Amino acid sequence: MSRIARIVFASCAYLGDVAPYVAPANLLVERGHEVTYLTPAGFHDALAGERFGLATYALDLSAAAMHADPTHDRLMRHPFINQTRLAQYWMSRSWSDDPAAAGASLLETIKGADVVVTHPTFGSVVMPTAKHLGVPVVTGHLFPMMTPTASWLPPIGKRSPSVGRPLNRLGWRLLGWGSGRLLHDKQINQYRVSLGIEPLRGNTMRSWMSADRTVLLVSRHYYGDAPPDWPEFEWGGFSHWAGPPAVRDAPLDPRIEEFLTAGEPPVLVTLGSSAAAGAGEAFAAMAAALDRAGLRSLMLVGNETNLEPLRGREGAFVFAPLARVLPRVRSAVVSGALGTIAAALAAGTPVVVQPQLFDQVWHGGRVEDLGVGRMVWRTRDVAKAVVKVDGDGSYRRRAQALAAKMATEDAPTVLANAVESLL
Repeated sequence: MSRIARIVFASCAYLGDVAPYVAPANLLVERGHEVTYLTPAGFHDALAGERFGLATYALDLSAAAMHADPTHDRLMRHPFINQTRLAQYWMSRSWSDDPAAAGASLLETIKGADVVVTHPTFGSVVMPTAKHLGVPVVTGHLFPMMTPTASWLPPIGKRSPSVGRPLNRLGWRLLGWGSGRLLHDKQINQYRVSLGIEPLRGNTMRSWMSADRTVLLVSRHYYGDAPPDWPEFEWGGFSHWAGPPAVRDAPLDPRIEEFLTAGEPPVLVTLGSSAAAGAGEAFAAMAAALDRAGLRSLMLVGNETNLEPLRGREGAFVFAPLARVLPRVRSAVVSGALGTIAAALAAGTPVVVQPQLFDQVWHGGRVEDLGVGRMVWRTRDVAKAVVKVDGDGSYRRRAQALAAKMATEDAPTVLANAVESLL
């Protein structure tokens, strides 16, 4: 049996970046360890009822803080056009706005820990902190498509094509160089040097690769075969979080229950925490198009502002626990955010993906490759894709077969075991 240890989890940004680590952190508490989750203050209310303790990361890169920021709202209205600006925005809000305060909160929380578990991108500053303090690190990786390999290029749209091994390697090197220039390598390397750690090119892409253990929090049945030159990884599977205890343990909102039982299974439409800001008109347009197609729709719009264009409409709500409603819908329209798409596929629900960010484009391509859904670029094409998925039973059959394979995976246990292996 492993000794009792002090373990720190670290993540920030959107809910999909924070939620996958909740179940493993709770499991390690159940095993008797002292667990602290270092995350921005904007996530503390949602995590307050969990079994682990909370520490505050000095810069509030959280979904709540970003959605309250007019700059973020403006960028997210045209996310593909603004991808470069968004990446720079996230890096500024998570580090460059105040490196001294950010570094101090990392050092204070990680000092004295036995193991740190980090989000891969946040690893750009977590990894050098832990190395400086002599603390081993486990990366819980959410984006395996961003792992360098000679087998294919970095994702281009919804695919990772191959142009031959030499050019594939060159593509990854160029991406590392470009991401370093774009995502504040200079400021991060100043921090690394101050800790006695050598500078690194492409910190946000490569820092996590020096972890002692890496667990992929993505299903291998969903992702597919790993290339032969990847580092030694463990496949954990998707790591699900059903929401705060007050939500997951409470009965379903009676209004939602009434809507679900009042007719045929509806189409679920939800765009996740990264994409739901300022999307009220898009939700209204999709609802109207689904009406014209003769399909009921359950709209989960994320916030009260998005609800305004749907005010008075049956089936329009701010929130419902996805795990409670997905088994009762015919299909789901999602942004392609990892948490939402994982929940839908775990329920055996076919999906239509309308991506908002670059990694969501890759997921849109992946569901098409697996035959469990379709991807569309424009809001006006969503209803047509839903009708196609709904009218072809093979999408649901393949989604249910995939769900049965993924049901054997246990990401919290795999990640917790990786942590205990380092004690």
